[in-house]
Amino acid sequence: MKVLLDKNKNFYKGNMHCHSTLSDGTFTPEELKKMYKEKGYSFLAITDHEHVNNNSYLDDEEFLTITSAEYAIKEFPKESTLVNLNMKVCHLNIYAKKQDNDYSVCYNSVLDHFSKGNKINKDDTDYDRVYGKDGINDLIKKANEAGFFVAYNHPRWSLENYGDYGGYEGLWGVEIFNTSVNDGGLYEYDINVLDDFLRDGKRIFATSGDDNHNHNKDNPLSDSFGTFLMVNAESLTYDNIINALLKGDFYTSTGPVIEELYIDDGKVYIKCSPASKITLSTRGRRSARCDAKDAPLTEAVFEIREKDEYIRLDVIDENGRRANTQAYFIGEL
Repeated sequence: MKVLLDKNKNFYKGNMHCHSTLSDGTFTPEELKKMYKEKGYSFLAITDHEHVNNNSYLDDEEFLTITSAEYAIKEFPKESTLVNLNMKVCHLNIYAKKQDNDYSVCYNSVLDHFSKGNKINKDDTDYDRVYGKDGINDLIKKANEAGFFVAYNHPRWSLENYGDYGGYEGLWGVEIFNTSVNDGGLYEYDINVLDDFLRDGKRIFATSGDDNHNHNKDNPLSDSFGTFLMVNAESLTYDNIINALLKGDFYTSTGPVIEELYIDDGKVYIKCSPASKITLSTRGRRSARCDAKDAPLTEAVFEIREKDEYIRLDVIDENGRRANTQAYFIGEL
């Protein structure tokens, strides 16, 4: 038997994309910790724009912060995406493998306005961020070399298509859901972007994030708590959470919970919170589904075939909310 998500380990709930008053968010890091902890989250990546922040002073036995930042590589570097609404851009989250690594790799002073006078650990000379495959791949490479792993954010909001992101290399994950973008009215749930990478043979994980700035004065929490990662780890330490993320021992969700996932004798077994449908997808056209009938589903079993190349499962509840497993390549199981 091959265990993919282990019921005997803990599951830790977290948000991997968040903004504070250290860049353009409404709430301080302290306020963000309080609001997410009260909602049952165990970790938070405060990915403030353009400079890496170590927020470990907020950590306690029940809550952890991930040292991180969000970077933009814009088609027109000196223009704002809030003004030029048709400009392509690539946004990347970088996450430190070691919590004390607050080096703002590839920093560019064009974006100094995001720092708000905060002390930044950076090079003395600017890194020239160049939009396009080569420039973006160079930034990803340098971030990886500097001890970070990199997620590709909200591709639809960024106005990028396969002709753009299909050439990106060295990514750890891709956002398949973004709460803030959805709250703004632009649909940003796109599992197809993940499959584009996977069908090219790239080992990339499904991630998600609230991307909350909390700017809505009528409902500042409207772009919070819309999605989460569930990380399967022994305990809540920085090394354990990061290692689980790097190995793919997690799933992403907008509501449903996966309790167990394993493979045995050529079949994949899943147990979850009540669902209306559970689906299996593969690299090719073969798929399978299990639908609720007289009662909600809480488990399903699917056959695995060698020609599937990879499998991934989706759990859909009665409100259309989804939990998405990682893709598992048949030859590596």
